[in-house]
Amino acid sequence: MPSTDATPHTHTAACLEVTFLGSGSSGNATLVRHGKDALLIDTGFSARETMRRLADSGTDPSILSAILVTHEHSDHISGIRVLAAKLDIPVFATRGTVEDAPLGALSPNVEILVPGEPVTIADMEVLPFAVSHDAAEPVGFRITGPCGTSFGLVTDTGVMTPEAIEALAKCVLLGIECNHDTEMLRTGPYPWFLKERIASSRGHLSNAAALAAVEALASDKLRAVFGVHISSKNNTHDLVAEELRATLTRLGLDVQGAPVRQDRCSESATGR
Repeated sequence: MPSTDATPHTHTAACLEVTFLGSGSSGNATLVRHGKDALLIDTGFSARETMRRLADSGTDPSILSAILVTHEHSDHISGIRVLAAKLDIPVFATRGTVEDAPLGALSPNVEILVPGEPVTIADMEVLPFAVSHDAAEPVGFRITGPCGTSFGLVTDTGVMTPEAIEALAKCVLLGIECNHDTEMLRTGPYPWFLKERIASSRGHLSNAAALAAVEALASDKLRAVFGVHISSKNNTHDLVAEELRATLTRLGLDVQGAPVRQDRCSESATGR
C-alpha cells in the first residue's frame, strides 16, 4: 500500500521518494530517488545553493544519475551548467529547450527527450509530456520506479493539456502548479500585460485550475499532492494549503496535501 512520509531525511530503498528542494519564481529543483539512484528535475538555483539543499535533504550528490529539464527559463536552469559539469552527469531536455537555452554547450552530456516517448534512466522510467507555456518546448514529467510507484510533476503551464492528464492518471505522488489565485492576480501589483501573460493558456496554472485537475486525477492510488511554483505576489501558501485540504476532503480522499516553499526543502513523500 503506498504511503507518505513527511520527513525529508528518510530514504527507503524499495520505494520512490520525492523531495522538493524548493519551488517558486526564484528557483525550482525536485529530487526523485529510488534506492541508490536519484534524478534531479530542474536546477533553478545556483549550483552552490543546489548542493546546499541536497545536503539539507540528507542526499549525497554522488547518487545523482541525471538532470531533467522542464524548460529553459532561468528559474529552472540557472545552476545547470556548473552542476552538470561538477557532477559529470548528463542533462535530458527536449530539442527546443536545448536549442533555446542553449544547453548544446554541455555537449556531449546532453540527451534529447521527445514528448510522449519514455526513456529509462538508472532504474526509473521517465515520461516527458507536453505542457502549455511560453517556452520553446516545455514538458512535465512522470517518473516510475521499479516498485511501480509513479510521481508526476506539472509546472509552468497555462492549462492542463490532454497529454498531462493522461500521463498523470494513477500517479501515487503528484506535484502540480498552484501559481496564483485569480482574484489576487486581478487586483495585484503586476502590470496588466504581465497579468494577461500569467492568466493566458501559455502562462501559469491558477489554484482553481490546479484543483480541478486534482479532481480529474483523483484515484485510489493517489497518496500525496503538492502545490508548486506558488507566486509570492499573487498567492499564499496558507491559501494553497487550505484549498488543497478542502478539495481532498470533499473528494473523500485520505491524502496528504501541502504547498512547497521557495526558501527551503519542503515535504518529502515516499510511495510504497
